[in-house]
Formats: sequence, structure tokens, C-alpha cells
Amino acid sequence: MVLRILIALAILTAAFTVPGTTPESWADIFVRIHQDGRKEFTNRPSGNGWMFHMTESGYEPVIRFAERGKPKSIDEIVTEIADKFDIDAGLVKAIIKAESNCNSDAVSPKGAQGLMQLMPSTAKDLNVSRPFDPRENIVGGVKYIKGLMASYGDLRLALAAYNAGPGTVQKYAGIPPYRETMNYVKKVIRYYNEFKQDPSLRVAGS
Repeated sequence: MVLRILIALAILTAAFTVPGTTPESWADIFVRIHQDGRKEFTNRPSGNGWMFHMTESGYEPVIRFAERGKPKSIDEIVTEIADKFDIDAGLVKAIIKAESNCNSDAVSPKGAQGLMQLMPSTAKDLNVSRPFDPRENIVGGVKYIKGLMASYGDLRLALAAYNAGPGTVQKYAGIPPYRETMNYVKKVIRYYNEFKQDPSLRVAGS
């Protein structure tokens, strides 16, 4: 309800605004996802767990995470988690780009959820209780891909297992002959190379 009111106000305000300008009165809208999945919206976040949802004007719908009241971008979260788990941040960004295009609310036809598209069963195994929370989802995805890389010792096989499942990779003793999986591996590797060549590239909004 609060979000609808804010958006309605933004539309009314936009009607009296010169195109290309952004009134100082417009505020950012934040969302917090509770354990039961309920979403809470506000333009005055207080406390932990808030994610930047969008500007009240509707511009720049880039998702950010707020910790201790300070908004953090997906890129900043990735860097922190990658450093903690000793994994290349460029690889994590590449997977996020390929999996969800940086949409933390993404749900695939098969039920994979969040930024790194974790299946519910995988998320449960990784102790991810809130798959749509950017930080939890990224931590889970990083744990998963690191485990696969350790198991296979080969990035392409690990990515194939991330996409099609470890059992499928084991069945075919390599990358499964599925067009989706083969294209997925190529896509992630391409994105990974781009992020390695230019570490300043941002996955959020890219």
C-alpha cells in the first residue's frame, strides 16, 4: 500500500515536472524482506536489512543492500563476499549477470530464485533461508560454485554443474550435450573475461 501511494505521488509530481529534471523532493524507496517473505517498503529506512528498490520518480531501479543504514550496491556486496571466500569477484558477477541479469527477485520457470538463481533444495542445503535477499543469495551461490570448482578442478565443468546439476555432469563425464548448458558456460566465460579485463565494470544496471 505504501509503495502504491509513493508511486502515485511520483506520477502526479512528474506531471508537473520538466522532462529530464529530478526534483530534490523525490526520495528513494527501500524494501525489506521478512522471514515469512513479506515485503515492507519505506522512503525512510531505519535499522538493518533494507535494500534500495527504486527512486520515487521511477528512475534508476538499481537494487542495493543497506547494512547499518548505509546502502550498498550489488557490486560492493559481491566484492565483500568474494574477498571473504577467496573467489574472483569477476566470476561471481559473471554468474549473476548470466543467471538473473542482476534481478534479485528473478524466478526461473524451473523455480530457481534470486541473483544467483538457487534452486530451493540447493538453497536449503546452503542454509539460505531468504533466497531473495541479495547478501544471503550471493553467499549461497559463492559457496556452491566454490564447492563445484573444488570437486571438478575445472571452471567449465563447475559452471556446467551449476547450470545442469552435478549428477548430469557425472552422467556425461563432462559438459552435458544440452544447448542451454553449453551456451550458459560460454556466456559466463565471456562475461568473466569482460569483468577481468575491466574490474570497474558494474554488474548492477550493466
